[in-house]
Amino acid sequence: MGGEHKIVFTGRLQPNIDPQVAAAAFAGQFRIAEDKARAVLQANRELVLKQGLDQAAALRYRSILEKIGMQVRLEPPLPLSDASGLTLEPMEAPAGAPAEEESVAVGGKPEGCPKCGSQRIEGGSCLDCGIVIAKYRAIQARQQDSAGSGGSVPGAGAANPYAAPRAELAPSTTEGEMSGPVSVPFSHGWAWLARGFWHLRQNPGIWVLALLLWVGMSIVLSLIPFVGSLLVSLISPVIVAGFMIGADAQQQGDDFELASLFAGFSRNTGQLLLVGLLYLVGMIVIAVIVGAMLMGTFASLGGMGALEAEDPAIVVAVLGSPAFMLALLAGSALAIPLLMAYWFAPPLIALSDLSAFSAMRLSFVGCLKNVLPFLLYGLAGMLLVIVGALPFGLGLLIVMPMIMASIYTGYRDIYYG
Repeated sequence: MGGEHKIVFTGRLQPNIDPQVAAAAFAGQFRIAEDKARAVLQANRELVLKQGLDQAAALRYRSILEKIGMQVRLEPPLPLSDASGLTLEPMEAPAGAPAEEESVAVGGKPEGCPKCGSQRIEGGSCLDCGIVIAKYRAIQARQQDSAGSGGSVPGAGAANPYAAPRAELAPSTTEGEMSGPVSVPFSHGWAWLARGFWHLRQNPGIWVLALLLWVGMSIVLSLIPFVGSLLVSLISPVIVAGFMIGADAQQQGDDFELASLFAGFSRNTGQLLLVGLLYLVGMIVIAVIVGAMLMGTFASLGGMGALEAEDPAIVVAVLGSPAFMLALLAGSALAIPLLMAYWFAPPLIALSDLSAFSAMRLSFVGCLKNVLPFLLYGLAGMLLVIVGALPFGLGLLIVMPMIMASIYTGYRDIYYG
């Protein structure tokens, strides 16, 4: 029986939940404006978010909203309260699209992958090409529906209560629902790199070519006097977002293309540039603080002229002084949180439609919740870079694209589980 339940927000968040983080996650999950999400969370009264749900759909909504940090409950239908214009709609799936768990064909034999034909299917995903089978079929069905209806809205069909919720006019770009950031096991730090290698293996030539093209562009831009390096810092998040969009296409069964490198220039570009600006300003502030701390050390040794004399004793005295070590520690203590806020910001903006500030806030929280996996990830990444640099640096042609793709795999793991 359907239409017997409604989902009610009590007006309160769960204990120890940051309202700003919850609002950003709520907006990213349901594709609504952040100001509207904040208005809902700050209403301080009960709001009916959705009614007319069957039990399965209602339980699914409740699970997703509770993961975000909202206190909700299910009730029988009552007159709908005002929820600031918010409408939560389940994602529509094409008629006949199979459920994600369905992987058995006629006769009880395992059904092959619709893309590569492999029989190695586990958890609704192909272990060889990596696609999510239900998602791949849904894309194909939407394309067929669109072609058959002369360009009508793709994906029109029977509503699937088990699909990820979304806002009414904004389809999700990624499989599953944004329920993070969540903490993941220590071993996932290596799994991010391994999955990054899977992305590279699907289109190795294009990944390597795209990375080389970006390195070449960076070198050329850096040659521009005064502003070259600033331009590189500003557009770096846009380029990283392009890599993330390409990796997301692979996750959905498509290919990584060279055009993906510039895809960030057509997806929330202003917010991506703002991230680059905030990161640049942060690094400048850190450099000024560290420089000011070192000035006293230089002055005690006779100023910059003492260093220009290239006396080894003076250099050793500077490098071994407590002030120098304190400056390094202070710089690291400031730079690491800034990097944490920057790390997942490009995919959160390009793929989850968050603003720059919300994306950096969620990126920081996601990294903070996964310090141990990031420790393993960092150590393994450093080891791979060292090994890749040994054979005349040629190994870096594999290692660097793999690390770039691993940013996406970490994002998927932490924010979409």
